[in-house]
Amino acid sequence: MTDKYRASIAAWLRALAALSLAVGLASCGPTGESKQMPGEITLEEAKSKLLTLQHKIIEMVPADLVISVFENETSSLMPCTGDQKKWNGTGQVELRPGLDRTTFLDDVRDMVLNEPGWTANDGADGDGARHVDIRHDDGTHLVVGIWDGPESLQIDSFSACFDLPEYQYGTEY
Repeated sequence: MTDKYRASIAAWLRALAALSLAVGLASCGPTGESKQMPGEITLEEAKSKLLTLQHKIIEMVPADLVISVFENETSSLMPCTGDQKKWNGTGQVELRPGLDRTTFLDDVRDMVLNEPGWTANDGADGDGARHVDIRHDDGTHLVVGIWDGPESLQIDSFSACFDLPEYQYGTEY
C-alpha cells in the first residue's frame, strides 16, 4: 500500500468520523439542546459567533507548521429543538510535524475558561485520542482535536439553535 493511498484512506476515515460526530450531535439530547429562547438569536449571529472562535483557534497554529487550511463558508442546517435549526462548520489545518499537541490543546481549552458563558473540557474520541469539547451556555459547541495521517487540526462546530421556519432541507447558508 502506498503512502498516498494510505493518506487517502485516512482522509476518508476522518470525514466519516466527523460525519458520525455530526449525526450524533444532531440528535440534540439533553446536553445538545440550546438554552436559547426562540427568537433570541439569528442565523447570522449564531454562525458569526461560531466562526469567530473557530478562526481564533486556527490562528493559534504557528504559521510555519501550516500546510493548508480549509473552512466551510456555507453549510446545510441541522435540526435542533422543534422548528429551530443550527449551523454546522468544519475547520481543518493540515500540519507539518512539530506541533506540541498537548500544549496546543491545553492552550485551546484554557483560552475560553475565563470567558463568560464558556466551558471547555478534555475528552477522547473512539480511538482514545484527546480532543477539547468547548461549549457556550447558548448551545454553541466546538470539538477540537488533532488527527494523524496526515497530521491535522480538526474543528467540528455547531451553532446555537435559532428560528428559521422557512428553511428548505439542503439549502446552504
